[in-house]
Amino acid sequence: MLIVRLGATAIALVLMLAGGLCPGSQPGAGGITTSGLFVYIVRQAASTSLWVGNQEGSILSQLGVGFSPPATPTDGATLSPDRERVAFAMPTQGRLNDIYVINRDGQSGPVNITNTPTVDEADPDWSREGSSIAYAAEGDIWSIRPDGSGRRNITETPDLIEANPSWSPDGSQVAYTLNPDLPNSDVETIGQSGEGRTPIAADADLDEFAPSWSPTGSRVAFSGRPIVEEGTNEVVDVYLVDLDAGSRRNVTNAKGDVLCVGPAWSPDESTIAFRGTRRGAARSDIWSVRSSGTGAGVLVQLPNPSNQSAIHVDWR
Repeated sequence: MLIVRLGATAIALVLMLAGGLCPGSQPGAGGITTSGLFVYIVRQAASTSLWVGNQEGSILSQLGVGFSPPATPTDGATLSPDRERVAFAMPTQGRLNDIYVINRDGQSGPVNITNTPTVDEADPDWSREGSSIAYAAEGDIWSIRPDGSGRRNITETPDLIEANPSWSPDGSQVAYTLNPDLPNSDVETIGQSGEGRTPIAADADLDEFAPSWSPTGSRVAFSGRPIVEEGTNEVVDVYLVDLDAGSRRNVTNAKGDVLCVGPAWSPDESTIAFRGTRRGAARSDIWSVRSSGTGAGVLVQLPNPSNQSAIHVDWR
């Protein structure tokens, strides 16, 4: 894995997070370019915060500040296709997670769209055509409209556990992690009506999890962890599956120097962002790598590395 030095974009983001570039830190500041926006979660001690930014450094906003409840996501965040709203999972009154939606303009607080006090929900993914948000709850993959209506169970498998949904670009299928808590998890796809369950990367020697469907629909990225003997150094890389050719390749090939978790595609499909944790480190940054496997390095380095960690990223 070729690790490049911190580039100008990451340096600009560090400065803005530290308060050094005030105009760019305002909600909605700057125009959205072809590189799109990414949304990510920052953990500091026992608290979390929700941020959106871009590669050029012209946009950086913390969302949900000054509202009740504030935006304190724990298990996933996702941008709407027009990049004007963010859905995320957050505990309600300190208890189980609900799915919330917040506007990016900073003019309003989070809105609870699931409101299920006895159900823990996680891993939201906004469909690219905009009509649905998939999420994980009670071991199944569910879908709900952004206004909170139309909730339905897509997988309905009481004997299986599914997590980490990712919509296909046309909204006809969902990729997800099957049995994420078992020693050999797999990535599968299913039709949006619950039909056609299909493994796409089954490998008896690899834990596969956290899929991300590419914007053109031709590829799926996921994190993979080789199943090894206990006591061996952990290795987690980002893999790509070509759905037409059926081929698979390791694009980060970090050999355990960096654990590469939770891939997210750039809008032009040239780059993949992920949560990167250096070997032995207690914290993570947002990294990126070209889909060709070159140019891996830090995309967003947080300003207080001693006590801040990035735990999730989505890119639209």
